[in-house]
Amino acid sequence: MTGYDLPPLNDRLKQKIYAYFQTIWREKWSEGIDSQWLSNFEDLDDDTREKEKINMLYLLSKFMYFGNSEVRQLLLALYRDLFKYPIIASIRKRNGDTRDLHLIEAEFKQELNATRFLGVGNPSESGVHLLYYFRQEAKLSKEHFINTSEIFSTNKVDEVIGGISRTYLKTNLKDSHIKRYIFIDDFCGSGSQAKSYLKEVVQNIKFENSTAEVSYFMLFGIEKGVESVRSLNIFDKVEAVFTVDDTFKAFSPNSRYFKVHIDDQIEKDYSKITASKYGKTLFYPPLGHDNCELLIGLFHNTPDNSLPIFWSEKDGWKPIFKRYNKIY
Repeated sequence: MTGYDLPPLNDRLKQKIYAYFQTIWREKWSEGIDSQWLSNFEDLDDDTREKEKINMLYLLSKFMYFGNSEVRQLLLALYRDLFKYPIIASIRKRNGDTRDLHLIEAEFKQELNATRFLGVGNPSESGVHLLYYFRQEAKLSKEHFINTSEIFSTNKVDEVIGGISRTYLKTNLKDSHIKRYIFIDDFCGSGSQAKSYLKEVVQNIKFENSTAEVSYFMLFGIEKGVESVRSLNIFDKVEAVFTVDDTFKAFSPNSRYFKVHIDDQIEKDYSKITASKYGKTLFYPPLGHDNCELLIGLFHNTPDNSLPIFWSEKDGWKPIFKRYNKIY
């Protein structure tokens, strides 16, 4: 070295992590949380223990945490880039590429008033929870939001056919003036939630109004999960603000976290072995749901697609980005 020697890798990684806790991870900081988390890796052999810890510290230094302010900005981007701008572009196109702001604003207001935003899941789940922040960032009236239960109305019908009277319930769209339904979610992993919650709802909307536009927008979407939802062929649009491709898998051949040599102590294969070794006692699969191997967390929760060593509390494990599991 010339000039000065670098501090040991262990110290450099800890300094980086402390800097994160002082800034973008500050909402997750509590005294000693990093040392408590590191204490999970207690192999009986001293050399093994130290190697495991430094490789896990390296993974932690690559963890992407999105706090309240970052999620709000993503929600604003969802409204602006996935909803507002495409509609404005279509307004301009059908009006000869007009730049008349008064005309554009008037027509956009009409489109907005014919749109309803909905969360994915029941009122206690994250997709619905995010609508509060979405409404604030997009500066929208509460009239633009409804629950899934408010899409339809059920009416009793009495009729006589062939001299036989019968009474039955008929479902209709509650508001025939709505032309666009947009479902908003925080994270799409395998796409199973969209299938289980939305497939029947969307099919019923389309049955009642074949011209209605139904979209599924998410903050984060794993590529294959997004494609799985698209393959249902029930949504007009399926888009993510932030698409998670294979490079975000911690140990994939194309992993962005191990593209260059860091230090002789940091090894992708060893990191995977260590994460799997502890992960198999915490969750199945041991590298996260669908073995997604993610290093991603949001302020309101950590997806189970991320490595369980970061979020699990099973059998006394001390998480650093705690996940709040759903109770069904």
